[in-house]
Amino acid sequence: MQHHPVAADVAAAIAHRDPGQLAPALTETVRLRALLPGGLVEAHGRVDVAACLPSLFADFDTVEVLESAGEDVADRLLIHYRFGVSQGRTRWVCTQTAVCKVLGERLAVIDLLCSGFREVHDHDHDHDHDHDHTPPVARLLG
Repeated sequence: MQHHPVAADVAAAIAHRDPGQLAPALTETVRLRALLPGGLVEAHGRVDVAACLPSLFADFDTVEVLESAGEDVADRLLIHYRFGVSQGRTRWVCTQTAVCKVLGERLAVIDLLCSGFREVHDHDHDHDHDHDHTPPVARLLG
């Protein structure tokens, strides 16, 4: 996948938690089916879908787009983004990948899969051992 303007716009709108920013990317009759760790979420129509996606991140103090990418797959658009989120001093990462049907440059169908929120802990590194690239420890939230 590579940089894709629709993926970047969708990720930014969700991260800003702004339904008004997301709505122009959606058709009036858009359908969302999202498989989240807590179960399936469905929404229909521009207003409901534009409200639903940002609401998944409503409880966090910050939501930052760490990466976004997209790729045309025949008659579908594959959108992927990864967010860094925080609440107080606690940080998580979350990825979402969506296969979308596009009509007239707007998303008409969004089938989304979410990783859930993975808590990230920074290890205390001994500066004498900077060559140790131990990845952060993560645990699933929810």
